Amino acid sequence: MSNLPKHLYWAIEHPAERSVKALYWRKVHTLAHVFSIPVTMLNATDTPRIFKGLRLSNTKLAELHAAEKQQIQDQLDALQALFVTKYHVQASYKMITEKPFFEAAINLVKQQENTWMVAQSSAKIGIPNIVWQLLRNCPIPTYIAKEKNWRMPLNILAAIDPTHENDKQSALDHKILATAAEIANLCQAKLHIIHCYSPVILADHEIQKCLEKIYRENSHEIIDEYDIDSHNVHLIAGDPAEEIEELCQTLDIDLVIMGAVSRNSLERIFIGNTAQEVLPILEADVLLLKV
Repeated sequence: MSNLPKHLYWAIEHPAERSVKALYWRKVHTLAHVFSIPVTMLNATDTPRIFKGLRLSNTKLAELHAAEKQQIQDQLDALQALFVTKYHVQASYKMITEKPFFEAAINLVKQQENTWMVAQSSAKIGIPNIVWQLLRNCPIPTYIAKEKNWRMPLNILAAIDPTHENDKQSALDHKILATAAEIANLCQAKLHIIHCYSPVILADHEIQKCLEKIYRENSHEIIDEYDIDSHNVHLIAGDPAEEIEELCQTLDIDLVIMGAVSRNSLERIFIGNTAQEVLPILEADVLLLKV
Protein backbone atom coordinates (compact mmCIF):
# COMPACT_ATOMS: atom_id res chain seq x y z
CA MET A 1 0.00 0.00 0.00
CA SER A 2 1.32 3.42 -0.94
CA ASN A 3 2.25 5.92 1.77
CA LEU A 4 1.83 8.86 -0.61
CA PRO A 5 -1.18 11.17 -0.39
CA LYS A 6 -4.16 11.12 -2.72
CA HIS A 7 -5.19 14.67 -1.85
CA LEU A 8 -3.50 17.81 -0.51
CA TYR A 9 -5.22 20.39 1.66
CA TRP A 10 -3.44 23.73 1.95
CA ALA A 11 -4.38 25.75 5.05
CA ILE A 12 -3.99 29.47 4.31
CA GLU A 13 -4.90 31.50 7.38
CA HIS A 14 -3.40 34.87 6.45
CA PRO A 15 -2.08 36.28 3.16
CA ALA A 16 1.71 36.40 3.01
CA GLU A 17 4.02 38.74 1.16
CA ARG A 18 3.73 38.24 -2.59
CA SER A 19 7.23 36.77 -3.11
CA VAL A 20 6.96 34.40 -0.16
CA LYS A 21 3.43 33.34 -1.10
CA ALA A 22 4.63 32.55 -4.61
CA LEU A 23 7.29 30.26 -3.15
CA TYR A 24 4.67 28.41 -1.13
CA TRP A 25 2.21 27.85 -3.99
CA ARG A 26 5.07 26.68 -6.21
CA LYS A 27 5.86 24.02 -3.62
CA VAL A 28 2.21 23.04 -3.26
CA HIS A 29 1.63 22.69 -7.00
CA THR A 30 4.91 20.78 -7.36
CA LEU A 31 3.83 18.28 -4.70
CA ALA A 32 0.42 17.90 -6.33
CA HIS A 33 1.97 17.52 -9.79
CA VAL A 34 4.58 14.96 -8.69
CA PHE A 35 2.00 12.89 -6.81
CA SER A 36 -0.65 13.42 -9.54
CA ILE A 37 -3.26 14.44 -6.99
CA PRO A 38 -5.71 17.33 -6.48
CA VAL A 39 -5.19 20.20 -4.05
CA THR A 40 -7.83 22.06 -2.04
CA MET A 41 -7.02 25.47 -0.58
CA LEU A 42 -8.62 26.24 2.78
CA ASN A 43 -8.84 29.94 3.59
CA ALA A 44 -10.07 31.71 6.70
CA THR A 45 -12.55 34.47 6.05
CA ASP A 46 -13.62 36.74 8.90
CA THR A 47 -14.09 40.43 9.57
CA PRO A 48 -10.58 41.72 10.38
CA ARG A 49 -10.11 42.90 13.97
CA ILE A 50 -9.01 46.33 12.75
CA PHE A 51 -12.48 46.86 11.27
CA LYS A 52 -14.16 45.89 14.54
CA GLY A 53 -12.10 48.47 16.42
CA LEU A 54 -13.25 51.39 14.27
CA ARG A 55 -16.69 51.69 15.93
CA LEU A 56 -18.47 51.40 12.61
CA SER A 57 -22.14 50.69 12.13
CA ASN A 58 -23.16 47.09 11.52
CA THR A 59 -24.07 48.01 7.95
CA LYS A 60 -20.63 49.50 7.23
CA LEU A 61 -18.94 46.59 8.97
CA ALA A 62 -20.86 44.16 6.77
CA GLU A 63 -19.83 46.11 3.65
CA LEU A 64 -16.16 45.99 4.63
CA HIS A 65 -16.39 42.29 5.41
CA ALA A 66 -18.04 41.60 2.04
CA ALA A 67 -15.30 43.58 0.26
CA GLU A 68 -12.58 41.71 2.15
CA LYS A 69 -14.23 38.36 1.37
CA GLN A 70 -14.50 39.25 -2.32
CA GLN A 71 -10.83 40.21 -2.44
CA ILE A 72 -9.83 36.88 -0.91
CA GLN A 73 -12.11 35.02 -3.31
CA ASP A 74 -10.59 36.84 -6.28
CA GLN A 75 -7.11 35.83 -5.11
CA LEU A 76 -8.18 32.21 -4.70
CA ASP A 77 -9.86 32.23 -8.12
CA ALA A 78 -6.64 33.47 -9.70
CA LEU A 79 -4.55 30.87 -7.87
CA GLN A 80 -6.95 28.10 -8.80
CA ALA A 81 -6.82 29.14 -12.45
CA LEU A 82 -3.02 29.19 -12.33
CA PHE A 83 -2.89 25.67 -10.91
CA VAL A 84 -5.33 24.33 -13.49
CA THR A 85 -4.30 26.13 -16.69
CA LYS A 86 -0.56 26.50 -16.29
CA TYR A 87 0.41 23.51 -14.16
CA HIS A 88 -2.44 21.11 -15.02
CA VAL A 89 -3.15 20.42 -11.36
CA GLN A 90 -6.74 19.86 -10.28
CA ALA A 91 -7.42 22.61 -7.74
CA SER A 92 -10.34 23.91 -5.70
CA TYR A 93 -10.83 26.05 -2.63
CA LYS A 94 -13.10 26.43 0.38
CA MET A 95 -13.57 29.63 2.35
CA ILE A 96 -14.02 28.83 6.05
CA THR A 97 -16.04 31.12 8.30
CA GLU A 98 -16.11 28.91 11.40
CA LYS A 99 -13.76 29.76 14.25
CA PRO A 100 -11.19 28.80 15.22
CA PHE A 101 -9.96 28.22 11.70
CA PHE A 102 -7.68 25.30 12.56
CA GLU A 103 -10.54 23.34 14.17
CA ALA A 104 -12.78 23.83 11.14
CA ALA A 105 -9.94 22.77 8.82
CA ILE A 106 -9.25 19.65 10.90
CA ASN A 107 -12.93 18.69 11.03
CA LEU A 108 -13.01 18.89 7.25
CA VAL A 109 -10.16 16.42 6.72
CA LYS A 110 -9.93 14.21 9.81
CA GLN A 111 -12.04 11.38 8.39
CA GLN A 112 -10.16 11.27 5.11
CA GLU A 113 -7.45 8.73 4.39
CA ASN A 114 -4.25 9.22 2.37
CA THR A 115 -4.45 12.98 2.78
CA TRP A 116 -1.85 15.56 3.80
CA MET A 117 -2.39 18.98 5.32
CA VAL A 118 0.04 21.68 4.11
CA ALA A 119 0.79 24.79 6.17
CA GLN A 120 3.52 27.41 5.95
CA SER A 121 6.14 28.99 8.14
CA SER A 122 8.58 31.84 7.59
CA ALA A 123 11.73 33.01 9.34
CA LYS A 124 10.04 36.36 10.00
CA ILE A 125 7.13 34.98 12.04
CA GLY A 126 8.54 31.60 13.05
CA ILE A 127 6.15 28.68 13.53
CA PRO A 128 2.67 30.29 13.64
CA ASN A 129 0.01 29.12 16.07
CA ILE A 130 -2.04 27.42 13.34
CA VAL A 131 0.91 25.17 12.47
CA TRP A 132 1.35 24.07 16.10
CA GLN A 133 -2.39 23.45 16.35
CA LEU A 134 -2.37 21.35 13.19
CA LEU A 135 0.66 19.40 14.37
CA ARG A 136 -0.93 18.65 17.75
CA ASN A 137 -4.54 18.13 16.73
CA CYS A 138 -4.73 17.08 13.09
CA PRO A 139 -4.61 13.28 12.71
CA ILE A 140 -3.32 13.33 9.14
CA PRO A 141 0.30 14.03 8.12
CA THR A 142 1.22 17.71 8.22
CA TYR A 143 3.63 19.21 5.70
CA ILE A 144 5.28 22.46 6.84
CA ALA A 145 6.52 24.48 3.86
CA LYS A 146 9.35 26.87 4.69
CA GLU A 147 11.13 29.61 2.78
CA LYS A 148 14.08 27.53 1.60
CA ASN A 149 14.03 27.00 -2.15
CA TRP A 150 14.16 23.42 -3.30
CA ARG A 151 17.18 22.28 -5.31
CA MET A 152 16.65 19.38 -7.68
CA PRO A 153 17.21 16.56 -7.11
CA LEU A 154 15.90 16.90 -3.57
CA ASN A 155 17.88 15.89 -0.50
CA ILE A 156 15.64 14.15 2.05
CA LEU A 157 16.47 13.32 5.67
CA ALA A 158 14.38 10.80 7.63
CA ALA A 159 14.74 10.92 11.43
CA ILE A 160 14.06 7.67 13.29
CA ASP A 161 14.56 6.17 16.75
CA PRO A 162 14.77 2.37 16.57
CA THR A 163 15.96 1.91 20.18
CA HIS A 164 12.50 2.05 21.79
CA GLU A 165 10.34 -0.95 22.66
CA ASN A 166 6.97 0.75 22.08
CA ASP A 167 4.92 -0.82 19.26
CA LYS A 168 3.54 2.54 18.09
CA GLN A 169 7.01 4.05 17.93
CA SER A 170 8.25 1.05 15.97
CA ALA A 171 5.35 1.37 13.53
CA LEU A 172 6.14 5.07 13.23
CA ASP A 173 9.75 4.38 12.26
CA HIS A 174 8.59 2.00 9.53
CA LYS A 175 6.08 4.58 8.31
CA ILE A 176 8.77 7.29 8.19
CA LEU A 177 11.20 5.08 6.26
CA ALA A 178 8.59 3.70 3.86
CA THR A 179 7.25 7.18 3.09
CA ALA A 180 10.72 8.67 2.72
CA ALA A 181 11.83 5.86 0.40
CA GLU A 182 8.71 6.19 -1.73
CA ILE A 183 9.08 9.98 -2.08
CA ALA A 184 12.79 9.64 -2.85
CA ASN A 185 12.10 7.03 -5.53
CA LEU A 186 9.34 9.09 -7.14
CA CYS A 187 11.38 12.34 -7.10
CA GLN A 188 14.75 10.68 -7.77
CA ALA A 189 15.90 12.31 -4.55
CA LYS A 190 18.86 11.42 -2.36
CA LEU A 191 17.69 9.86 0.90
CA HIS A 192 19.60 10.12 4.18
CA ILE A 193 18.68 8.55 7.53
CA ILE A 194 19.60 9.93 10.94
CA HIS A 195 19.36 8.31 14.34
CA CYS A 196 20.67 10.24 17.33
CA TYR A 197 21.32 8.68 20.71
CA SER A 198 22.43 10.15 24.01
CA PRO A 199 26.17 9.66 24.51
CA VAL A 200 27.08 7.50 27.48
CA ILE A 201 30.53 8.09 28.92
CA LEU A 202 31.70 5.00 30.77
CA ALA A 203 34.99 4.19 32.39
CA ASP A 204 34.81 0.73 30.86
CA HIS A 205 35.46 1.37 27.17
CA GLU A 206 34.49 -2.18 26.24
CA ILE A 207 30.98 -1.67 27.62
CA GLN A 208 30.74 1.65 25.82
CA LYS A 209 31.74 0.03 22.53
CA CYS A 210 29.16 -2.68 23.16
CA LEU A 211 26.41 -0.07 23.63
CA GLU A 212 27.40 1.74 20.44
CA LYS A 213 27.31 -1.59 18.59
CA ILE A 214 23.78 -2.22 19.85
CA TYR A 215 22.66 1.23 18.66
CA ARG A 216 24.14 0.57 15.23
CA GLU A 217 22.63 -2.91 14.95
CA ASN A 218 19.19 -1.63 15.97
CA SER A 219 19.39 1.05 13.31
CA HIS A 220 20.47 -1.26 10.52
CA GLU A 221 17.95 -3.93 11.49
CA ILE A 222 15.10 -1.65 10.43
CA ILE A 223 16.92 0.31 7.71
CA ASP A 224 18.03 -2.83 5.82
CA GLU A 225 14.39 -3.48 4.90
CA TYR A 226 14.36 -0.38 2.68
CA ASP A 227 17.49 -0.84 0.57
CA ILE A 228 19.14 2.38 1.72
CA ASP A 229 22.82 3.05 1.00
CA SER A 230 24.75 2.51 4.24
CA HIS A 231 26.85 5.61 3.46
CA ASN A 232 23.66 7.66 3.83
CA VAL A 233 22.89 6.33 7.30
CA HIS A 234 24.05 8.70 10.04
CA LEU A 235 24.26 7.28 13.57
CA ILE A 236 25.26 10.19 15.78
CA ALA A 237 25.82 10.55 19.52
CA GLY A 238 24.52 13.91 20.69
CA ASP A 239 21.50 16.14 21.16
CA PRO A 240 19.00 15.17 18.43
CA ALA A 241 17.77 18.71 17.66
CA GLU A 242 21.31 20.07 17.35
CA GLU A 243 22.57 17.12 15.31
CA ILE A 244 19.59 17.15 12.92
CA GLU A 245 19.99 20.87 12.28
CA GLU A 246 23.76 20.52 11.72
CA LEU A 247 23.34 17.59 9.34
CA CYS A 248 20.66 19.50 7.41
CA GLN A 249 23.11 22.35 6.93
CA THR A 250 25.96 20.02 5.93
CA LEU A 251 23.91 18.00 3.42
CA ASP A 252 21.74 20.93 2.23
CA ILE A 253 18.58 19.02 3.13
CA ASP A 254 15.32 20.12 1.48
CA LEU A 255 12.86 17.95 3.41
CA VAL A 256 13.00 16.38 6.88
CA ILE A 257 10.56 13.58 7.65
CA MET A 258 9.79 13.03 11.33
CA GLY A 259 7.07 11.41 13.41
CA ALA A 260 4.62 11.96 16.26
CA VAL A 261 2.45 9.56 18.25
CA SER A 262 -1.21 9.89 19.26
CA ARG A 263 -1.92 8.41 22.69
CA ASN A 264 -5.56 7.61 21.85
CA SER A 265 -8.41 9.01 19.78
CA LEU A 266 -9.40 11.48 22.51
CA GLU A 267 -5.94 12.95 23.11
CA ARG A 268 -3.84 15.29 21.11
CA ILE A 269 -0.85 14.17 19.08
CA PHE A 270 2.24 13.82 21.27
CA ILE A 271 5.07 15.77 19.68
CA GLY A 272 8.40 14.83 21.22
CA ASN A 273 10.96 17.30 22.50
CA THR A 274 13.15 16.78 19.45
CA ALA A 275 10.42 17.84 17.02
CA GLN A 276 9.39 20.82 19.15
CA GLU A 277 12.97 22.04 19.42
CA VAL A 278 14.03 21.43 15.84
CA LEU A 279 10.95 22.67 13.95
CA PRO A 280 11.54 26.40 14.57
CA ILE A 281 15.24 26.29 13.65
CA LEU A 282 15.21 24.11 10.54
CA GLU A 283 15.40 25.84 7.16
CA ALA A 284 14.20 22.70 5.39
CA ASP A 285 10.56 21.75 4.94
CA VAL A 286 9.22 19.25 7.48
CA LEU A 287 6.76 16.40 6.99
CA LEU A 288 5.37 15.17 10.30
CA LEU A 289 3.83 11.69 10.08
CA LYS A 290 1.51 10.37 12.78
CA VAL A 291 0.42 7.00 14.14
